[in-house]
Amino acid sequence: MFGLRSLTLFILTGLSSSLASILRAQGSPFVILDKGIFAGKSINHTDQYLGIPYAQPPVGDLRFRLPVAAGPYDGFYNATMFGDVCPQDGDSLIAASGAAYLEPFEALFYETFPTPNITQSEDCLSLNVYVPAGTKPGANLPVVMWLSPASFLFGGGPFFDGAVIVEHSVKINQPVILVSINYRLNAFGFLPGREAKDAGITNLGLRDQRQALRWIQQYIFGFGGDKRRVTVWGANSGSISAGFQMLNNGGDSEGLFSGAWMQSGIPLPLNTYSDLQGTYDILVNKTSCQGSSDSLDCLRKIPFDELYEAMLSAPAAERFGRWQIVLDYDFIAQQPETLLSQGKVARVPFIISCTDDEGTLGALNLTSITTDNGTATWIMDEGLPGVSMEQVEQIFALYPSDPAAGSPFDTGDLYAITPQYKRLAAIIGDIEYHSQRRFFLNHTSGQQNAWSYLSKQFKIPYVGSVDLSDLLNIWGPGDLTDRLINFVATGNPNHGSGVYWPQWTISAPHQLNIHNDSSFTVEDDDFRAEGIELLMALNIQHPE
Repeated sequence: MFGLRSLTLFILTGLSSSLASILRAQGSPFVILDKGIFAGKSINHTDQYLGIPYAQPPVGDLRFRLPVAAGPYDGFYNATMFGDVCPQDGDSLIAASGAAYLEPFEALFYETFPTPNITQSEDCLSLNVYVPAGTKPGANLPVVMWLSPASFLFGGGPFFDGAVIVEHSVKINQPVILVSINYRLNAFGFLPGREAKDAGITNLGLRDQRQALRWIQQYIFGFGGDKRRVTVWGANSGSISAGFQMLNNGGDSEGLFSGAWMQSGIPLPLNTYSDLQGTYDILVNKTSCQGSSDSLDCLRKIPFDELYEAMLSAPAAERFGRWQIVLDYDFIAQQPETLLSQGKVARVPFIISCTDDEGTLGALNLTSITTDNGTATWIMDEGLPGVSMEQVEQIFALYPSDPAAGSPFDTGDLYAITPQYKRLAAIIGDIEYHSQRRFFLNHTSGQQNAWSYLSKQFKIPYVGSVDLSDLLNIWGPGDLTDRLINFVATGNPNHGSGVYWPQWTISAPHQLNIHNDSSFTVEDDDFRAEGIELLMALNIQHPE
């Protein structure tokens, strides 16, 4: 773009205006934040600014610390490449016995979301800003912050091309800005235990997200964004995160966001930080910090590779339960259902959704279970730990082993991988997704505008409309994309054409259904009502 020697001269002499003139003459997009110049790149109709640090690198003594704001910026920043993603592991989290059934969905998913060429490191707290080409400060475009999946174990902003959404917004004459972020994952972002609680560093990944929202408030004007119109959008763990941002701080959003779009992830009843003390202890005992008088201080000082290997020492499937959001009585003051019942939730408009067959992914890890007794044992030990056999029998009465009643739903006797697979998939999906969605709606819809949808699209053999399959529509882009963009812009997903999507209310729980042929209908959200109500009540008493 220009010679390193001349660039160095500009930086050393402080001639930022001259540097800006060169970038402008070359047609290179750039923004000025504080005294820093960020040079991005333009592709098609989108200006992209990648890898911008929104917090100081959480390395050295800042490992396992609250995020510290980046800036003020000064000098030149090359914003044409993604920053590193946060430490993670790409191993499959689906048991080998069930992984083959997921291959058709994975083929569709990776066709839509090609794996980017990126690296990982602790220095990962960066974000990416996608802007309609040529947008200037003062344009006041609405903003959506994307929180990617999955499971607080892997992922990050670079895995999703924000230009897809921005390009489509320009096409339909409703331009928006998209910001995608990295936040700390695994042990680096979700360290439990008394030591983490005493240091005030529980749920660091959620605190990173909050810091990114503060960054948007401070800097998005420079990109042409409107800080008053910021929608938090996520799927799976990103959706759960959006829900907890709504529940943080007694429901006071601090003006950081004006709406939320949540897909296939809702705040669940939580383990406390002390419930997972064993997770912290195992991590320490897998390192040279074993026996240390100050184990947390020791964890901050050991080499990255040692900590990383200790973090991954557990089998992949076990990490779901180890590195997770915890009830810390701080960032999350009380159980989510308690906060919702008390009205301690941000009063912003929101969308909340599920796919039809959310539970099939979880059931693929349980194909060794083939009998009623095996399913009962799993429910009592893992699904709803501590429930009685009498309560299991109540669940069985509402969720029979008949494959035609199970998930994938509406597939008759097809796809029964084991005699219990479809029953388990129905129970898991209703415990972790559908019951939580309804509970969230029942305790918010009377106070704020709320919409819900159910995706029955992409019905794939054996796994059905599996968790995250609606991303194939919205990032396609598809029919849902217009509704997302309109919601970001106006706080209402209806855009004046197609099927009208009514709000969800307790008296009229209307839901938008997306069918396998991509058609839309509006139907009452009352499927499996008795079973879902039972599972929610038990889940509150017995969090997984």
